[in-house]
Amino acid sequence: MFGPENQFRRFLGGYLAGAPLSNYRGLDGRMEVWNAPGRLAAIYPVHGTTTARGGFLFRRSEEFDLDHRDIEGQKQLLHTIYGRDGWQVPRLLAEMDTATDFYFDSISQIVMDSWVKGRVTLVGDAGYSPGPAVGGGTSIAMVGAYVLAQELTRAGRNVQKGLAAYQGRMSELATKARGIGPSTMSTLIPRTSIQVRLLPELLRLVTRMPARLQQRLFQLQATPARALDSIHLTRSQVDE
Repeated sequence: MFGPENQFRRFLGGYLAGAPLSNYRGLDGRMEVWNAPGRLAAIYPVHGTTTARGGFLFRRSEEFDLDHRDIEGQKQLLHTIYGRDGWQVPRLLAEMDTATDFYFDSISQIVMDSWVKGRVTLVGDAGYSPGPAVGGGTSIAMVGAYVLAQELTRAGRNVQKGLAAYQGRMSELATKARGIGPSTMSTLIPRTSIQVRLLPELLRLVTRMPARLQQRLFQLQATPARALDSIHLTRSQVDE
């Protein structure tokens, strides 16, 4: 309905890969992260289960010319990038090799002037994705679904009016959400050896600060919460 995806997809300079694995590290309520310049690996538990997730995040100046259906090619890329690394990386690579539920994608966002065409509209990441791994996508999608349902209910039989109102209310939020990805990518993956060494110390420092000061620091970032402040969710008879 809207044309090829490439005309709306904006590459943010990184890739994300992940797969489920056993919680062999015995993690409970915490994540383990390993960093090197331009890349990181992580393991985190899945709440309420005995499983965990392993993941890789790495920087890339240009997108790979790789078919999204070439799963083996994607796994081989991970070996090329992480094959000489230590820590738990060899175990994670082995888990990825045997995983049937494997995820690999560029960290990109969707930027559209309009996500309504005729009687068709897009909701969430399909129309206004901040980008995977950078945060905010799920919250913004839930808000979008709520606003769409509300406006269609208000419009009754006039679907076009409801879709237009949905886009109007979501436009500012979608625009602000585009700032989440670049802002997060700038700090998410350390670029240099110095940043690799400094990041854990900075995190320890922040966690020792007074709660009010921590909150102020987070408010200075382009977080999903700040983007969500741009939309007012009203109640209607359908909600009640």
